[in-house]
Amino acid sequence: MDSARNRQNTIDAVAAFNAGALDRYLASYAPEATIHGLPEHLEPNLTGHREFLTQMRRALPDFTSTIEDLVAEGDLVAARLTYSGTHEGVLRGVPPTGKRLTWEAMTFRRFNDDGLTVERWILGDNLSLLHQLGLV
Repeated sequence: MDSARNRQNTIDAVAAFNAGALDRYLASYAPEATIHGLPEHLEPNLTGHREFLTQMRRALPDFTSTIEDLVAEGDLVAARLTYSGTHEGVLRGVPPTGKRLTWEAMTFRRFNDDGLTVERWILGDNLSLLHQLGLV
């Protein structure tokens, strides 16, 4: 496994995501990829991931992910991220507040020999997000 390539592929995927290039971002995944950590009502695949990200962009049009730390070893890349965006659409049932929301997350990506993500785990600080939305 080429851990340096997998590390760079993760950086490139985040850059595509931040640019709003959803198709380019999703191209960093293998077609059969499994994405753990999506909301329960979504399938843990690329279709569910696309739907989730589309909903997030509607609620937070300037939604970005900042890589704080990145560790790569073999076929696995681990990242500590900061997510942020301006609340301009309905999010988790909460009407737009205009607030800048910021929360942290951890993500782990497992890559295949072609450098595509085949499995991903997303662990977000949902409590912080819910607090900022006034839900807790």
